[in-house]
Amino acid sequence: MVGKELLLSLAIFIISLIPLLILRKFLLELLKKLPQEHFGIVLQIARFPSLLWIVLTSLYLTLKLYPPFAISQGAFLEKAFISLIILSLTLFFANLVSELLRFYISKTSLKFPRTGIIFWLTKFLIIILGVITLLSFLGIPVIHFVTTLGIGGLAISLALQGTLSNFFSGLNIIASRQIEVGDLIKLENGEEGYVQDITWMNTVIRKRDGNAVIIPNSRLVNSVVINYHKPTSESNVIVPLSVSYSDDLEKVEELTLKVAKEVQESVDGADPNFEPFIRYTSFGDSGINFHVVLRVLDPEFQFIVRHHFIKRIKKAYKEEGIEIPYPTRKIYISDEGT
Repeated sequence: MVGKELLLSLAIFIISLIPLLILRKFLLELLKKLPQEHFGIVLQIARFPSLLWIVLTSLYLTLKLYPPFAISQGAFLEKAFISLIILSLTLFFANLVSELLRFYISKTSLKFPRTGIIFWLTKFLIIILGVITLLSFLGIPVIHFVTTLGIGGLAISLALQGTLSNFFSGLNIIASRQIEVGDLIKLENGEEGYVQDITWMNTVIRKRDGNAVIIPNSRLVNSVVINYHKPTSESNVIVPLSVSYSDDLEKVEELTLKVAKEVQESVDGADPNFEPFIRYTSFGDSGINFHVVLRVLDPEFQFIVRHHFIKRIKKAYKEEGIEIPYPTRKIYISDEGT
């Protein structure tokens, strides 16, 4: 008798499962034909949960369509099935909203922090709402959950002060927008690189040599940081130079500005609309010192612009007979007492 009931329930399960699988395949094929910008994300995330929903739906239909089975285990299994559906829907929407948010940010010019902590918080809030919904369905008063969560949160906060400090420091970094993903920054210890990610624990900086520097958020908040992309990505390039005391400074200035202007107009990354200028700064030990100021559209181009300018200015000075001095010493030998 038990074997017969088991076979009958299995038959009902299979009969209900087949049309649902066909329906799933039809809907997935339909999603493939739609514009993939948004629906491609839905298709990718829904593949596995949709199978789980079909299996749970078939089990639920079996429970409802086969009374003997429902009488023995119906109440418990019904709650279990619906609880699993609520949890799976919660995880599905948490992943879906997070990925759609990531996609929307990447496709727009919206000034929004592109960091992992934002997507993690989005998932966390949706999961909390799902858990509250599940507790309400199971008949557990939500106030008990909130009270337990508050007491547990207090205990966790005392035990994880350092972790929470990094977490809230990360939120502070994101909210202030003084440091964002993609910015070129320099730390007070001399480390320099591009901000790759701001997580809930640390900030990852990619150096120019490709290595990563991982900084706890609490330390970054309390550090002196130079951000080369704030308030604008345009940046001045200052090149120190020196010429001999015997050179004509008017000629030096005219020739230097001519070369600097050529660099500004011809080198990729230089600002073609910027008028370079020079400023004499001091009388040095071996010559007259001055600075040449150029500008790049992004700090990444400062090295190539400086590279081309130094090459061209040396060649131009040599052709015009302008001397770039180097340190020299004069030794006077007295013949007194000989």
